Amino acid sequence: MDSFRVEEEKFQAAAKALEFIEDNMVVGLGTGSTADIFISLLGKKVKEEKLKIECVATSSRTKNNATNAGLKIVSLDDVEQIDIAVDGADRVDKNKNLIKGYGGALVREKIVAYNSEKFVVIVDSSKISPSGVLDKEIPIEYVPFARAAVFKQLKKLGVKKIAERMEGSQKFVSDNQNWLVDAYFGEIKNPSKLEEKINSICGIVENGIFSKKKPIVICAGKIL
Repeated sequence: MDSFRVEEEKFQAAAKALEFIEDNMVVGLGTGSTADIFISLLGKKVKEEKLKIECVATSSRTKNNATNAGLKIVSLDDVEQIDIAVDGADRVDKNKNLIKGYGGALVREKIVAYNSEKFVVIVDSSKISPSGVLDKEIPIEYVPFARAAVFKQLKKLGVKKIAERMEGSQKFVSDNQNWLVDAYFGEIKNPSKLEEKINSICGIVENGIFSKKKPIVICAGKIL
């Protein structure tokens, strides 16, 4: 799919997600290129309709973009609940399980998504798994001190390939001051079980399988 079509579908998905936004909501804002489009559109909607919206950002990037869009950012500690979280995804399977976190914000994204009343995922059609199962690398955030132990345990778990996330010549550092690795397990037949097994490894903070909170998935302008 050409880049123009991808961007068009991202915009369509983000625009459709606006239909779920109501006055006086607390909105969780995801991180990534599609989430950036939603943030921009949300800023315009809030201004034009004079809505009272508070937003919880999942990364420094998102916080900056939301502030520039005129949105009010609050801490997760400052709200009683998140009414809706809107985010992108890197892979979606037939059961609406996700792989997320290629932007490096998976921990905060999962905290916000799993603690929201409603979770909306916006994607272009390239993110829908053709095979119907999750089949891409899983981002994993881990404590730097535990690097060797984490790698050893992932290999015992059956990982086929591990690639450290880099930013230039340096290791990518998350907003939580941790490191990330992309772990390839092949086709994931039981996402929920693998999500739990990865998170049971001491030293791992969180992984990019999202199976515990089924989202409303919007692909281009359609709800799946």
